[in-house]
Amino acid sequence: MTTLKAQLQSDLTDAIRARDEVVSGTIRMALAAITTEEVSGKVARTLSEDETITVLMREGKKRREAIEAYTA
Repeated sequence: MTTLKAQLQSDLTDAIRARDEVVSGTIRMALAAITTEEVSGKVARTLSEDETITVLMREGKKRREAIEAYTA
């Protein structure tokens, strides 16, 4: 079974090859958030699947709040 981060990296490669800028940009933002979380703190670490999902959910919430603020 592949990890979520590995799947995202594979999907990014596919999106870049397909020249899909929206999908590749979205996946890049998600991977950047995961990497930032991994290197935050005093020691770099690898996130578990649950921690990765938590980071992605938090990023999704940020985007939804930004959409609500923009439309208001």
